[in-house]
Amino acid sequence: MKVLVVDDQRANRELLTWILEDYGHESTEAENGQEAVDKFIETKPDLVLLDVMMPVMDGYEAARIIKSHAGDQYIPIIFLTAMTDDDALIKCLEAGGDDFLSKPIDEVVLQAKIKAHTRTQELNEQVRKKNQELVYLHNRIQREHEMGEHVLSNAMRENFYDAPNIRHYMSPMSKFNGDLFLVTAKPSGGVYGLLGDFTGHGLAASIGAIPVSQTFFAMTQKNFPASEIVAALNSTLSRFLPDHMFCALTFFELNHAGSQLIVWSGGLPDCYVMRPGQGVVKHIESKHMPLGVLEPHEFESDVEIVSLKEGDRVILYTDGIIESLNEVGDMYGVERLLEIINRGKEDILGAVLDDFHRFKKGKEQDDDISLIELTAQKLPASAAAAQVTNRPPIPWSLTVELTPQEFKSIADPVEQLVSMLPKYSPLIEHRDVLHTIIKELYSNSLEHGMLSLNSDIKMQDDGFELYYQLRGERLSALDQGRIAIRLHYQPQENGDEISIEVQDSGSGYEIADIKHGESEEMNHGRGLMLIRSLCKSVELCDEGRMVRVVYSAESKL
Repeated sequence: MKVLVVDDQRANRELLTWILEDYGHESTEAENGQEAVDKFIETKPDLVLLDVMMPVMDGYEAARIIKSHAGDQYIPIIFLTAMTDDDALIKCLEAGGDDFLSKPIDEVVLQAKIKAHTRTQELNEQVRKKNQELVYLHNRIQREHEMGEHVLSNAMRENFYDAPNIRHYMSPMSKFNGDLFLVTAKPSGGVYGLLGDFTGHGLAASIGAIPVSQTFFAMTQKNFPASEIVAALNSTLSRFLPDHMFCALTFFELNHAGSQLIVWSGGLPDCYVMRPGQGVVKHIESKHMPLGVLEPHEFESDVEIVSLKEGDRVILYTDGIIESLNEVGDMYGVERLLEIINRGKEDILGAVLDDFHRFKKGKEQDDDISLIELTAQKLPASAAAAQVTNRPPIPWSLTVELTPQEFKSIADPVEQLVSMLPKYSPLIEHRDVLHTIIKELYSNSLEHGMLSLNSDIKMQDDGFELYYQLRGERLSALDQGRIAIRLHYQPQENGDEISIEVQDSGSGYEIADIKHGESEEMNHGRGLMLIRSLCKSVELCDEGRMVRVVYSAESKL
């Protein structure tokens, strides 16, 4: 150990030097405070033995200057003094001294104090190095956060947050948001959007926004239907995310007229449709697994089609709202949220947030929070929509016939049929709606026409289980018959239309049964009520064995 010995008496310095060298220490001498400061800067000692009363500069002043030069490094200063009164000793400590030793110097006590301060010095050095490491790591994390923030902001720079019919509130728990909200204009008019919630919080959770936003903007710019976009998002995340991570997400596509909403939802809370004067008129259930959980061949991309009236509000949110706790441990909950929405105030977003903040009473946020309000209204047409409208239309027709072999072996023949639609067709962006229409017609034709099942069965106790048990048994026994599906597109001056015919060789519908079935639509599927809401016209032919519908893209824009 290097020791700086400071005393104006030469004999004292020599004695201390002899003692120190006898114990293996290296010493440097100074005869006043100023020389002590100079020697400290020059030799950088590990410990200072400092007299109090000296010419030029006393020990008190020298101690203050030495401590300032030492900085955060622990260099013990032991005052050497003949003074014994408490005030003098306190003054030594206040000047920066760490200990004191009474004159005449006791060799054993001196060595004991040096050993004690050496242990303290070693511990202090460990702490100092750990602090340096922490500062380095902190600076590194700061740089990484700045880089992450830059990358994430660039990835989402195309977000159309200025859409006139969308309001949003997002509050991350930390600097980086594990929730994700993306919205962009449809090339053909309307908007696409998604609200996602990644597993966890902070940078690790938000990093998933990069592949999601890249896929979202790339596919929406090409006017892909919602079902194909969410399938691509799932495929991307199943490759990108580690096994323990996923993204709960609701994807929506609103048409130009604001009258039709296409929704895919997996893992997030249900969405609500609020109608002014009526309150919540529909719950849009989350029916799927979150993105990134299932492999592409297991993924279900079925969407729900919701008809809206002008002024309807669609409320989307993440579980950070309903699972938030207040200061006494109560949860905000779905019931309270629905109560506020059902009041039907003009500013639903503001009403929910005001009530939420009153509930929290300043309690620290414990999750990312997102709330979206989507209003059904006609949107301004875009230049891109005009380009889509002006594409040269080409007429086409497509016919398939399915037999019992296909009924049994192909899980979703309609999906294969829709995938065969011409890619250049002006109706291609309506693929999800067309899939829904054809699938409903095909299901009705198979179950009621070919298998002679009656929807009234579902009204019984365990009716759904019995219905699908009979469906399986009758389908297995079916060995003859056919269902023909015919699609015909003919360009129209007043808008694009497609005629869809589904005809079976079964016993057909009874008209009375169809009208009766409409009364139970809300409980037992969408059926013909949904078909009528989506199509320009619905016609029953061939004694109920054929349904012909006309779908007009113009009426849905």
